[in-house]
Amino acid sequence: MSQEEKLLRAKKVIENSRYLVCLLGMRVSSQCGCTNWRSDQDAYDIETRYGCSPEEMFSAEFYNTRVTQFYDFYKREILSKRGRINEGMKILKRLEDRGILQAVITRDIYSLPKRAGCKKVLEIHGSIYRNVCPKCRTKYPMKAVAECAGTPKCTKCGTTIRLEVCLRGEMVNNALLTRAVDEVGMADTLLLLGCSMHSQLAKTYVKYFEGDKVILINDQDHYADTAADLVIDGKAMDIMSKLGL
Repeated sequence: MSQEEKLLRAKKVIENSRYLVCLLGMRVSSQCGCTNWRSDQDAYDIETRYGCSPEEMFSAEFYNTRVTQFYDFYKREILSKRGRINEGMKILKRLEDRGILQAVITRDIYSLPKRAGCKKVLEIHGSIYRNVCPKCRTKYPMKAVAECAGTPKCTKCGTTIRLEVCLRGEMVNNALLTRAVDEVGMADTLLLLGCSMHSQLAKTYVKYFEGDKVILINDQDHYADTAADLVIDGKAMDIMSKLGL
């Protein structure tokens, strides 16, 4: 099947879907310009600058023991590179508006789908746009953390503000996981963007899919992708913008 034929097939399946659920992978974050500390290149660059791997710094242990260093890394490497919303992301919003897309499930912490206007988004690992004082529960926007000097403190009680992001070593919200499983279970079409069938995101949720078609769009091949019904090679957001949805 040619690339053009695959695009036409994907468009037809998506437009005829009654309950489309999207699994949005980390490759999309990278393609939108966000720091992806899990990628080899970003991980190397960060470790070169800080002398610690991003896996070590983006952990609950590092946060709890070296909070000043954590926020220096977090503000410089995460908050300063939040990416941009491109046309491919806006298509997800249009599909939601048309009643086709019922949920976006993502481990992305940059809130890309929400920033594009999507409302039905399950952010499994939280969002950089949500921050809270762990003592008095006062909520703070991302800007309050990004623009403060040094470690962000609560203006009411002086406690260090805590980002509402799941750090390495922390448990993910079980209720959120259950909702995600339920959404996948109700889907008749599953759209994987920017991840392979071998990715943690896919391995966690695809096993609950009982629908008709799995469409995978990604620019990195993996042998496990043969389990998808339709695979389109290319950058996920570029391909989405070509579908004419």
